Amino acid sequence: MKPEYVYLQPKYVGKFQCDGEKCPANCCERDWKIFIDRETREKYFRAESPERELTKYLEHDEDSGDFLLLRDEKNRCPFLTEKKLCGIQLQHGEKFLSLTCSSYPRRLFRFGEVIERSLSPTCPLAAELILNPETRIDFEFSPVKLPKYAKGILFVGENFVPPEILPYFVEMQVTAISILSERRLTLDKRLTVLGYYLYQAERIFLSGEPNLSATLNKVYTSEEFFKDKVPNLISSVQFQILEFVQIIFPVLAELREKNCLTKGNEKYFSIVENAMSTDLDAPEKFGFNDLAESYFDLRDLREIFLKNFSGSLENYLVNEFFGNVYPARVPGNFTENFGIFILSYKILELVAVSMFALSRSDEKFRAEFLKAVYELSTDLAHNEKFSEVVTAAVRDKEIALLMRGLLINR
Repeated sequence: MKPEYVYLQPKYVGKFQCDGEKCPANCCERDWKIFIDRETREKYFRAESPERELTKYLEHDEDSGDFLLLRDEKNRCPFLTEKKLCGIQLQHGEKFLSLTCSSYPRRLFRFGEVIERSLSPTCPLAAELILNPETRIDFEFSPVKLPKYAKGILFVGENFVPPEILPYFVEMQVTAISILSERRLTLDKRLTVLGYYLYQAERIFLSGEPNLSATLNKVYTSEEFFKDKVPNLISSVQFQILEFVQIIFPVLAELREKNCLTKGNEKYFSIVENAMSTDLDAPEKFGFNDLAESYFDLRDLREIFLKNFSGSLENYLVNEFFGNVYPARVPGNFTENFGIFILSYKILELVAVSMFALSRSDEKFRAEFLKAVYELSTDLAHNEKFSEVVTAAVRDKEIALLMRGLLINR
């Protein structure tokens, strides 16, 4: 029988294995809503004791109509053991795990016959795979039949991608990933080219001629384009360091003011304060010219950091764009989604450069950089207030302003 669907996925997905001895159990100790799917819930209710005891930890959620897993007095999953292993799986077997627990950190989105699958860097072990500097993210197509493709929560593209764009969406992502993987350009130059691509793609869809997107994809992945057109595109955008600090530091201050940060991210924002000699608790006292000078003073360290960690940063960008289904992560236009994408990355980069400036050893920095990635990814993925602040900061801004204020093209 012909496979019904194909996976489009990074090759690293097949290498992932949950390892309780290495994992800090982020997913079980965070204040996340863990939904229990209907099939699993009914299995709990039908089961004989002691399995049926699992039902006492379920609570009906009136907003969604689903059931949620209650947390214990320490705000942890009540089934987490002292060794940070899953008590349900240990006592009752994998078949009693909910779809949420058995699929995490996998992310699945269906677009027609294509199922995009990736891992979320909110899981430290997944982040380690994704950011491996020795291996770039390569993709593969893998035939699969439903419903036996794998356990997981499958999001359907029709629910969040406009219908006129849906038939072309996967090819758009493939083109965007090709741009982000173009190692002849610096990361900021790749992001500049990506911004122009998404701007032109949106104009095509607004014109009512979506078939032209195939031609655009060919242009933006051609050798001639990178040789003849890209230099002019890049030279047309001049980075403005004052605009950079005027965009990013009010965002950092608002994230702290609204208590949008995990404890880990609070620590990293304090490191930024140290490196930049500023106080995020007093944004009214920001001297933007002084901040611009402080950031300028970090330029040499930033260049060293980008050179040493360009492979990991490329992998991060590729995985974020693909796994969060940009440029349709949030309702709105491509420009807004592009702005959220690059602003989120620039927050991470600023944190990382600040850490790098204060670091005493490369080995310690690498470990902290990995933690910073999954802490920031956690807030972006699970903290609605965090996402709202970042989204509001780029809403209604022109793409030229976003690139001029956030992308360094020298």
